[in-house]
Amino acid sequence: MALSLQLATSVNYLLFVPVVGLLVWLVCWRVRFELMDNAVGLLGLALIVVAVAVWRAHPDWGAMLHSATHPVVPTTESHTAYWYFAIALLGSAMTPYEVFFFSSGAVEQRWTRSDLLVNRLNVYIGFPLGGLLALALMVAAALVLEPLGIDPSHLSQAALPTSLVLGRLGLALALLGFFACTFGASLETALSCGYSIAQYVGWQWGKFVKPAQAPRFQLAVLVSIALGVGLVLTTLDPVQLTEYAIVLSAAALPLTYLPLLIVANDPAYLGGKVNSRLSNAIASLFLVVLVLASVATIPLMIASKAGRG
Repeated sequence: MALSLQLATSVNYLLFVPVVGLLVWLVCWRVRFELMDNAVGLLGLALIVVAVAVWRAHPDWGAMLHSATHPVVPTTESHTAYWYFAIALLGSAMTPYEVFFFSSGAVEQRWTRSDLLVNRLNVYIGFPLGGLLALALMVAAALVLEPLGIDPSHLSQAALPTSLVLGRLGLALALLGFFACTFGASLETALSCGYSIAQYVGWQWGKFVKPAQAPRFQLAVLVSIALGVGLVLTTLDPVQLTEYAIVLSAAALPLTYLPLLIVANDPAYLGGKVNSRLSNAIASLFLVVLVLASVATIPLMIASKAGRG
């Protein structure tokens, strides 16, 4: 969030870190869950501008499809670094904290059977759209930055292709999308810390009650935000820190995926809605992929020097 504000104002991001930390805490503390969830999600749609930029760049779609379906390790990159970044992409798409956030969010929003349709639409439309926008960012970088020999390592470089193709308006929308998406992730991770701690210990939790009725939950959220702010203020590279976080998230994925798979086959919880044989076959295959990625994560991180060797 602070990096997005730095790009918009040219003011050092460290000055914004306490401000955005305070903003995250105020929203977690005072804003209703549904309003928070919907508002940030809708603002994040500003990133559609990146897909528009890819389309306006008039790429060779046939060559792009061939390149995507015939992956080759670049000569400038080792195989260990290649697979390290593949696991990083997996970790960015699925993160363990989302289990705590979405399951607790169902309680926050008091889901009933009538909410299943909306959430199925979210799965079948919302998640693919998020994947498409992530893919658009990578395609834009490949089209514009790769020919120039630029290896993106900063948020400004991720916004550069959109800026070059669509000008200042495109850059403004891209920065708004970056801010909204990182804001949403900040809210999710902060609340997930509170949810997981409070639920494990047995404290009253949730935004569906007044803050005074769940003080220890609110304190856990506040402490997690304060620790995050303090970590960033140490001047560690925030992009590199995020990269390490998502790679280690990939290593932990089986620990949250397996319990979900078990519950999905438990009629005591789901009645007649348990997984079908086909769903279990697909889910089990994916579990194998996650376990392999988890086992390989740390060795690949060491062997590739975190993608830099």
